[in-house]
Amino acid sequence: MSYQPWYILVLPTLPVLLAYLAGVVVAVILVVRHRSTPAILALVGFGVLFLVALAGLGHRPLSRLVAMRGGMGRFGVDAGVGCCCSVFDVIAVVCLIVAMWQAVSGGGAGVGEGSSGAGEAEAGDEGPGAESPYATEILEGVVEEIPQASDENAAEAGERTTRVLDETREDDASREDDA
Repeated sequence: MSYQPWYILVLPTLPVLLAYLAGVVVAVILVVRHRSTPAILALVGFGVLFLVALAGLGHRPLSRLVAMRGGMGRFGVDAGVGCCCSVFDVIAVVCLIVAMWQAVSGGGAGVGEGSSGAGEAEAGDEGPGAESPYATEILEGVVEEIPQASDENAAEAGERTTRVLDETREDDASREDDA
């Protein structure tokens, strides 16, 4: 076997390392902004894939050293290291699949301050109070006042909600005019 310079072994791995590093950076941004379960799982998945690919750069010299010192054939060392790396790859891919599944299905509620709680509206929400935090506060009070369980009550609740939203829009418009 002839000697190959180190960069010949590193060059094919660089695009993969850069892709995993980009995934880590995007996942870190998502974790900082949303602190949701899918963002954390994506960070774990891309982080593990990046570390396994980075460790793969030292695989050949390490396997040669272990094979010489341990009296084991190089095939056995390569197989053992390959099995370990494959287990970590599977764990990372499972994390990424679960992250995508939760993100698409709407699961993975946020955790902590940077997340959207029960009273906050997401940027793409079309529900009541999506336009103004004041509307959310007022609507929470209205919902508590409305009696439960009849169609008349539901119609009344819809009318009151519409009225409160209209009032809130007017309040917001007047506040913007004042500012």
